[in-house]
Amino acid sequence: MLDNLSKSTTIALSKITGTRTADTEHPEIKILLIEDNLADARLFKEILQDAWADRLRLEHFQRLGAAISELERNHFDVVLLDLTLPDSDGLASVDVLTHHVPSLPIVVLTNTNDPELALDAMRHGAQDYLVKRQVNLDILVRSIRYAIERKQTTEALREINETLELRVEERTAAIEAANEALSQEIGSRESAQNRLELAQKAGKIGTFEWDISTDQVTWLIELETLYGLAPGSFGHTHEQWLEAIYPEDRSIVIAGLAKSRQLGQELELEFRIAYPDRNIHWIAVRSNVFLDDIGNPTRTVGIHMDITEKKQLESQFLRAQRLESLGTLASGIAHDLNNVLTPILSVAQLLPLRLTNIDDRSQNLLKILESSARRGADLIKQILSFAQGIEGKHLCIQPTHLLIDIQKIVQQTLPKSIEIDRDFPSNLWTVLADMTQLHQVLMNLCVNARDAMPHGGTLSIEAANCSIDKTFASQHLDAKIGDYVMISVSDTGTGIQPQLLHRIFDPFFTTKEIGKGTGLGLSAVLGIIKSHGGFLDVQSQVNQGTQIHVYLPACNTQIAPLQNEPELPSGQQQLILVVDDERAICELIKTTLETYNYRVLTADNGTDAIAIYAEHCDEIDSVLIDMMMPVMDGISTVTALHLLTPDLPVVAMSGLSSVEAINQANRFGCRYFLAKPYTTHDLLQVLADCTR
Repeated sequence: MLDNLSKSTTIALSKITGTRTADTEHPEIKILLIEDNLADARLFKEILQDAWADRLRLEHFQRLGAAISELERNHFDVVLLDLTLPDSDGLASVDVLTHHVPSLPIVVLTNTNDPELALDAMRHGAQDYLVKRQVNLDILVRSIRYAIERKQTTEALREINETLELRVEERTAAIEAANEALSQEIGSRESAQNRLELAQKAGKIGTFEWDISTDQVTWLIELETLYGLAPGSFGHTHEQWLEAIYPEDRSIVIAGLAKSRQLGQELELEFRIAYPDRNIHWIAVRSNVFLDDIGNPTRTVGIHMDITEKKQLESQFLRAQRLESLGTLASGIAHDLNNVLTPILSVAQLLPLRLTNIDDRSQNLLKILESSARRGADLIKQILSFAQGIEGKHLCIQPTHLLIDIQKIVQQTLPKSIEIDRDFPSNLWTVLADMTQLHQVLMNLCVNARDAMPHGGTLSIEAANCSIDKTFASQHLDAKIGDYVMISVSDTGTGIQPQLLHRIFDPFFTTKEIGKGTGLGLSAVLGIIKSHGGFLDVQSQVNQGTQIHVYLPACNTQIAPLQNEPELPSGQQQLILVVDDERAICELIKTTLETYNYRVLTADNGTDAIAIYAEHCDEIDSVLIDMMMPVMDGISTVTALHLLTPDLPVVAMSGLSSVEAINQANRFGCRYFLAKPYTTHDLLQVLADCTR
């Protein structure tokens, strides 16, 4: 094969360079020129004629379809392809050619000196890329020569790889056949070696043997240890073993035993057991059944395996899938809700300007409307942050406000038998934190405290400023010297046994009954607090209660008091193009901007926006465009607008405000990003920045 490659490459080189070879089977150089511009075609013909004279065979076509038909009838050494043809355009022409004749070298011809286009052409299968106005004899001949060389080399390597793959497949098939023969040989000896092999797997696996004719069971010591029991606990029957199985799963196991006894079926069971310390474990049973000469089951030999970790991972995977689905659903709902809230917020801010004579009560109602719309937008952000696992912003916050909210929630939701006690001053230091994540931490601790007091008790929420010194820091692994805000959640419940205290933050560890806890809550609490640079301290006594202290580093930054709303910036009769498929949003933006001395044109889809801009491109100062629109989305529209005016200021709008969405808008040339729902101040400020 390598000899054939060398031979074919040498022949191709001799055609192009004029060097004679011993092989003259193809004395001509056959070139297919696909070019709709006749002047360019004549120029290429003249250049090629000067290079090869009577050895040149050149076929010229103005359309790709006709050229494809010729390729189906005749062989060519290379194709010179113009990217702008009457029946095909751009790199699609390269794709069509490589589809019909994969082994044919292609040299792309274009009027555009675009490195990105050149790279894309090579990725689509072209061997070279020439700018027409730069073509001369040397460049064209060299390009054709290299194109043929590279294509033939690639084809030869492909053939070599195919041969190697075929040999690998043949060798693999031979190995598989050998393995199958070996497997059959092992199977024939399996009956005699079964117990020996199972005994070698002992450790976390326990073995048993069941004599079906006498109903006697031999439980090995490792199996009873697997259940957390002393040797001999199961005796020689199934009764004591069945007692160790979780009650809800016991009927499934009994049915499996009956089928194995009556029908000779192998045991394949999965069920839960309760350890003496009340921890739940999952056990899997696998066995072989041995038959007598007439086909009746006589003996079963099998193993018990602890598959608790496997079940926990499966549960975690399913939970992750549900959260992923929830995140996808939440994204779609958030986009729609933000589009709904946008006109509500805009109207709430526009009406006071239009209705200057309304009474104080009506003005207060409009303020309530605006405040509710903003709270709705904040709530949507929190839902997205939780459902999609988005990292929230760490801001300098006052913990007192959060603690008051937590107190209100637990008072409304916890049973009346639980008394709520609070003790936190109003002068707590500020902390740098994500408000949503801290809310999750404190609610989790309060829920755990509630579960520890099934018959009632006292839940205490306390907070204080504290400074940690060297002595205290040396006693706590994650503590550092400095100022902290300590938040404590305490209960008067059942407490935690000392031997379990160090495990409460382990993933999936829980002391709650099955179905009442996943063992992930405190693990998430620890992860969140560590991500904030803080640490936890737990103190607990059985039947006296538990206290969990959360330490968060103080940022010692004063939160600036709320200032009066700044004066809204007005326009200077600039013309703004607003593009949004929601007509209500378009109209409200238009009304708002016209109120503040702007002129506005609107479009409800990308196609209309391009047409309007083409008509008024000399007047339009900037464009406000929604990123998510049917048919032609915002990114495609912005790309088209920038082809007309590369430096056109564009403000992207979207109901989904994520880092990914903002980065994508920036990559496609949008200078600013406006998250829906936005305030009048946000809208006017971004336009003021955009039109400076």
